[in-house]
Amino acid sequence: MKAKRNIQLVNVQTSVVLETAIWDAVGEILIRENLDLNGFCQMVDKCRRGFNLTSAIRVVVMIYYRTLAHEQQQFTGAKPSLNQLNAPNPELPPISLLPIVLKSFRKGL
Repeated sequence: MKAKRNIQLVNVQTSVVLETAIWDAVGEILIRENLDLNGFCQMVDKCRRGFNLTSAIRVVVMIYYRTLAHEQQQFTGAKPSLNQLNAPNPELPPISLLPIVLKSFRKGL
């Protein structure tokens, strides 16, 4: 199922339609990064060379969670498993990953 959200990009009001699972992931990122939706979308918008905003958000969410998994692996020393996904460990210290993620996105990773 998809859902639409209205956002403000600098001086432009627009809407973005994404799958509800992606919106849920964006919501979790907003909480972790202490951002609002407009601020997040403005940051993604500045880095989205060649992507439409909807696709850019999907890619940033994917990179964010891959980076988060990698950081947790580094912190805990746990080996990655290809057979299961684990929820983030709530006991780990919060790390602001969005600057790292947006830098990776800009490079095209």
